[in-house]
Amino acid sequence: MNENWGEAVIVQLGERVEIVWTPAHAVRLLNEHWTIEQGAAYLTALNQCTDAMFGIYPWEQARASFIAAVEEAKIKKLR
Repeated sequence: MNENWGEAVIVQLGERVEIVWTPAHAVRLLNEHWTIEQGAAYLTALNQCTDAMFGIYPWEQARASFIAAVEEAKIKKLR
């Protein structure tokens, strides 16, 4: 189960702009493209988005934790 988020999170990772609609996309970014040091918000987001990907955690809260990880890493959030 991999529900779309109600509203995309758009972030800029270096030269890349990513439009994140699902917990699975967030997990992929956190695992493969996170170029910033990983802190507590990163770990929370990784766990919550992974659980949301499998339908065992609310996607709304996973989205909020992903945004917190973006802010913690001082990644530019476009929306």
